[in-house]
Amino acid sequence: MTKKQRKSSVKNGNLMTAESLQQISNSLAYLVVNSSNLKGKKQQDVMPILSALGFDKKVIAAVLQAPPEAVSERLSELKAAKKKAKKNSNGHAEDENQQEAIEQTAS
Repeated sequence: MTKKQRKSSVKNGNLMTAESLQQISNSLAYLVVNSSNLKGKKQQDVMPILSALGFDKKVIAAVLQAPPEAVSERLSELKAAKKKAKKNSNGHAEDENQQEAIEQTAS
Protein backbone atom coordinates (compact mmCIF):
# COMPACT_ATOMS: atom_id res chain seq x y z
CA MET A 1 0.00 0.00 0.00
CA THR A 2 1.41 3.34 -0.99
CA LYS A 3 1.56 6.37 1.24
CA LYS A 4 -1.19 8.05 -0.76
CA GLN A 5 -3.47 5.01 -0.41
CA ARG A 6 -2.87 4.87 3.35
CA LYS A 7 -3.81 8.56 3.73
CA SER A 8 -6.96 7.99 1.69
CA SER A 9 -7.80 4.95 3.81
CA VAL A 10 -7.34 6.93 7.04
CA LYS A 11 -9.53 9.77 5.75
CA ASN A 12 -12.24 7.33 4.74
CA GLY A 13 -11.98 5.60 8.10
CA ASN A 14 -12.30 8.92 9.93
CA LEU A 15 -15.26 9.87 7.79
CA MET A 16 -16.97 6.55 8.50
CA THR A 17 -16.27 6.95 12.21
CA ALA A 18 -17.64 10.50 12.21
CA GLU A 19 -20.77 9.36 10.38
CA SER A 20 -21.24 6.48 12.81
CA LEU A 21 -20.84 8.78 15.80
CA GLN A 22 -23.34 11.21 14.30
CA GLN A 23 -25.83 8.40 13.83
CA ILE A 24 -25.34 7.27 17.45
CA SER A 25 -25.81 10.84 18.64
CA ASN A 26 -29.04 11.22 16.66
CA SER A 27 -30.32 7.90 18.00
CA LEU A 28 -29.55 8.89 21.58
CA ALA A 29 -31.31 12.23 21.14
CA TYR A 30 -34.33 10.41 19.72
CA LEU A 31 -34.41 8.11 22.76
CA VAL A 32 -34.19 11.08 25.12
CA VAL A 33 -37.08 12.85 23.40
CA ASN A 34 -39.23 9.73 23.48
CA SER A 35 -38.49 8.87 27.10
CA SER A 36 -41.44 8.82 29.45
CA ASN A 37 -40.33 12.06 31.13
CA LEU A 38 -40.41 14.10 27.93
CA LYS A 39 -43.06 12.34 25.90
CA GLY A 40 -45.91 14.71 25.12
CA LYS A 41 -43.95 17.88 25.92
CA LYS A 42 -43.90 20.72 23.42
CA GLN A 43 -40.92 20.99 21.09
CA GLN A 44 -40.02 24.38 22.51
CA ASP A 45 -39.75 22.80 25.98
CA VAL A 46 -37.60 19.90 24.77
CA MET A 47 -35.10 22.02 22.82
CA PRO A 48 -33.30 23.47 25.87
CA ILE A 49 -33.13 20.03 27.48
CA LEU A 50 -31.44 18.51 24.45
CA SER A 51 -29.12 21.51 24.21
CA ALA A 52 -28.17 21.13 27.88
CA LEU A 53 -27.36 17.48 27.20
CA GLY A 54 -24.85 18.64 24.60
CA PHE A 55 -26.69 18.00 21.37
CA ASP A 56 -26.04 20.56 18.67
CA LYS A 57 -28.73 22.50 16.83
CA LYS A 58 -28.64 20.27 13.75
CA VAL A 59 -29.27 17.12 15.79
CA ILE A 60 -32.05 18.79 17.77
CA ALA A 61 -33.69 19.96 14.55
CA ALA A 62 -33.42 16.50 12.98
CA VAL A 63 -34.82 14.68 16.01
CA LEU A 64 -37.70 17.09 16.54
CA GLN A 65 -38.30 17.39 12.80
CA ALA A 66 -38.15 21.15 13.13
CA PRO A 67 -36.37 23.70 10.94
CA PRO A 68 -32.83 24.40 12.19
CA GLU A 69 -33.65 28.12 12.15
CA ALA A 70 -36.51 27.56 14.62
CA VAL A 71 -34.20 25.64 16.96
CA SER A 72 -31.54 28.32 16.72
CA GLU A 73 -34.08 31.07 17.36
CA ARG A 74 -35.60 29.31 20.38
CA LEU A 75 -32.22 28.60 21.97
CA SER A 76 -31.16 32.22 21.38
CA GLU A 77 -34.36 33.45 23.05
CA LEU A 78 -33.73 31.22 26.06
CA LYS A 79 -30.13 32.34 26.30
CA ALA A 80 -31.15 36.02 26.20
CA ALA A 81 -33.88 35.47 28.80
CA LYS A 82 -31.45 33.64 31.07
CA LYS A 83 -28.89 36.42 30.70
CA LYS A 84 -31.53 39.06 31.44
CA ALA A 85 -32.78 37.16 34.50
CA LYS A 86 -29.25 36.80 35.81
CA LYS A 87 -28.60 40.50 35.28
CA ASN A 88 -31.83 41.42 37.05
CA SER A 89 -31.17 39.09 39.96
CA ASN A 90 -27.63 40.46 40.37
CA GLY A 91 -28.88 44.03 40.28
CA HIS A 92 -31.64 43.24 42.76
CA ALA A 93 -29.17 41.59 45.14
CA GLU A 94 -26.94 44.67 44.99
CA ASP A 95 -29.91 46.90 45.85
CA GLU A 96 -30.71 44.72 48.87
CA ASN A 97 -27.08 44.77 50.00
CA GLN A 98 -26.98 48.56 49.70
CA GLN A 99 -30.23 48.87 51.68
CA GLU A 100 -28.85 46.60 54.42
CA ALA A 101 -25.63 48.64 54.56
CA ILE A 102 -27.63 51.86 54.90
CA GLU A 103 -29.74 50.38 57.68
CA GLN A 104 -26.67 49.12 59.55
CA THR A 105 -24.97 52.50 59.23
CA ALA A 106 -28.08 54.26 60.53
CA SER A 107 -28.21 52.02 63.62
